[in-house]
Amino acid sequence: MRNMTKNAEKNARTMLSRLSTEQLIKEFDMTEDIPITLELSLVRGWIMDELEKRNPEAFDRWFDLDYPDNESLKKLYLNA
Repeated sequence: MRNMTKNAEKNARTMLSRLSTEQLIKEFDMTEDIPITLELSLVRGWIMDELEKRNPEAFDRWFDLDYPDNESLKKLYLNA
């Protein structure tokens, strides 16, 4: 079971790495209104990991905000 979970994570991370930054932010944005579950938290974490990998400075500025909302994320990444 654990190997299946690791494979699912690897496949998801690979898929996310192929998305443009704009698509990645849209995926993150779509998770905003979904009730929080462990699975959703994992997916949001994988998306944030990919965003951080692409632009660590923008990610740090976003994460350091008092309220790191999706609009601020878009501004920092898409207007960079």
